[in-house]
Amino acid sequence: MEKRAFVTGATGFVGGALVAQLVAEGWQVVALVRAHSDTAGLSSPGIALVVGDICQPEGLADAMAGCTVVFHCAALTGVGHRIDDFYRVIAGGTENLLGAARASGIKRFVLVSSVAVYELEGASHCDEQQPLLSSSIDPYGCAKIRAEAACLAAHRQGQFEVSIVRPVFIYGPGDRPGGFLPELAGMMAQGKFRLIGGGGNRIPMVYIDDLVNLLIACAEQPGASGQVYNACSGESPTWRELATALSDGLGLNMPGVVNPRLVMPVAGMLECLAKLKLLRTLPLSKAAVKLLARDVVFPADKAARELGFVSGVGFAEGIAHTLPLLKAFSRCTNR
Repeated sequence: MEKRAFVTGATGFVGGALVAQLVAEGWQVVALVRAHSDTAGLSSPGIALVVGDICQPEGLADAMAGCTVVFHCAALTGVGHRIDDFYRVIAGGTENLLGAARASGIKRFVLVSSVAVYELEGASHCDEQQPLLSSSIDPYGCAKIRAEAACLAAHRQGQFEVSIVRPVFIYGPGDRPGGFLPELAGMMAQGKFRLIGGGGNRIPMVYIDDLVNLLIACAEQPGASGQVYNACSGESPTWRELATALSDGLGLNMPGVVNPRLVMPVAGMLECLAKLKLLRTLPLSKAAVKLLARDVVFPADKAARELGFVSGVGFAEGIAHTLPLLKAFSRCTNR
């Protein structure tokens, strides 16, 4: 297979790390970037930049010309976005890319999804057969479900081969402001973060290098066609262990504790207001509370068995690699 990939979200955390690894492994990369994006990290030989937007389908097929694989990493993250924008960008953008991929003759489409698609009510062990979210209107998770459905439909129709990867919380050097750990550290610094239920439950995490390796395996290995894979490291810290590592490493105060029985009703009320169109954003969903407050495992056994996925970086090593980045963010914030 000719190693020429089309990558969305290339100026983001996952997309940027993926592009760097693809180039290191001899791939030619076409990176889709928006007009005003910071592309300083995409100047290596082997990377061609194409200006465009997944929400504007015109020109996407031409930009993919000559590529054999699409890695779709672009998405909205965080809670500050309008509910409608999650669907417009995540679901609608994916549908636009699928149409362009069909027109340009793409052979493999790899979607970066999320474990936010899973129904966590009563769950403690979520493999890839776990039912999808139905008890919450969490816009991120629901939009990802629509994006996955569109991808799998394209696969069933024989348009091209599809693989879907569902990461847990992603961390590592190279993260951007607004990313998971930068956002968490910022909230701790401002005294806005609380450990739900004391923080004794595990937080499922995956190191960026491990995730990138799995994405590339999905593009290269025939057995990944039509498959869905969890992406999670072999060991997960508790929320208290993570907060302690950030507190010690960044000189922050440990966060306080909040009773989950107080948080869930608030999330339920916010969802009711969103359903009535009285909220344009949803700052907290019931699905998010379950993910933050419960001890849920997202095993990557299927990826290990079928693709040889190995989680090579444990939490202690991974957080040590990440702390310098977080310290740099902290210095910039305090200026």
